[in-house]
Amino acid sequence: MLKELNEYIIESGACNDISQYDDTKYIQLPEEHQQQIVNSMNSGDVPLRKASECPAKRLLLHFSNTMLFVNGDTVDAEAIYDVYLAQGSNSSDDEMMSYTYTSFSLDNDYQPKLISHSGDDKVDEKQLWGEIHTAMLTLRGFMSAISE
Repeated sequence: MLKELNEYIIESGACNDISQYDDTKYIQLPEEHQQQIVNSMNSGDVPLRKASECPAKRLLLHFSNTMLFVNGDTVDAEAIYDVYLAQGSNSSDDEMMSYTYTSFSLDNDYQPKLISHSGDDKVDEKQLWGEIHTAMLTLRGFMSAISE
């Protein structure tokens, strides 16, 4: 999944290669930790903080069938982060994993703004925003939890 996400990032023209950022932290969240983050955000145990308060310049966040490359070097000058999302799903036809790739920017309140999308042509706009929203629940919680 990482190789394919890197290819999507290169093709989108956002940066040459994830590996050029040797300061990128890779975090893989087991399902129980992902659920703890979401539950803590929903219960208010972890307060939502502004995106600009997160100390991470870049990170790769991997959970379930989702990988996010979060980059503080943004295309949009008004954005705090650009996010590149690889979302895997089982195809009903052959049970093979298929991926959609989406890039979006985040403002200081974690409001996403779509940059580009590629992958399964059957993905409609409602489903696309649903995938972004689902990934954002964990991302917001994680970034708020590590913020000072």
